[in-house]
Amino acid sequence: MAPSPSNLASMAKIATHESVYPPAEDSFLLVDALAALWDDELARSRPKLCIELGTGSGYIACSNALLARAHGCGDVTRTRASDINPDAVAACRATCEAHGVSGTECATALGDLLEPHADALADAGGCDVLVFNPPYVVTPSEEVGGRGIEASWAGGARGREVLDRLLPSVRSALAPRGMFLCILLAQNEPEEVMEIMRRDGLRCSLVSSCNADEEALFVLRCDRDA
Repeated sequence: MAPSPSNLASMAKIATHESVYPPAEDSFLLVDALAALWDDELARSRPKLCIELGTGSGYIACSNALLARAHGCGDVTRTRASDINPDAVAACRATCEAHGVSGTECATALGDLLEPHADALADAGGCDVLVFNPPYVVTPSEEVGGRGIEASWAGGARGREVLDRLLPSVRSALAPRGMFLCILLAQNEPEEVMEIMRRDGLRCSLVSSCNADEEALFVLRCDRDA
């Protein structure tokens, strides 16, 4: 099935707020990767739990819930989305409501990285699809850790300070055959990130890329074997 705009969140219905990161080229790149996966292996595997960290406006999480519904998995797949910015959590909830996506299809939570999903991960035996568009911009370290819109881009040294806190927990968060999708900049040293993940026993590759504002963006995919 070819991706259809009706299967994705509509930009006209995305909730906006001055302290919330709006969808941009990195968001579109990640959603395109998700749509391609739903057209192929995810439609067959029928994932039970999909989690987006740092959801911002909710564009990616809402699109995932709509893709699950469009591929006949609306009664199986549960999407969860979280952010450390409370305005982003509210925006994600509003975006989902505007698209008719229920709280059962996409639940929202406030918190840092995987912390707000601990119970869901335990109940499901891990996450089938973990998605993160991290704060990847290289900034001074003191800019990292805010709770406003700066949390969406301030990545500290090499743009990796937030992502590096997550990486050691990725494998244990994934269900058998689960996958992790993440946006990286060239400055984030993707090859080094992949080597870290491979040492944890995950298979890794860069599955898509684009150029935005003279920067190279990549989608990293890491898979856990059964």
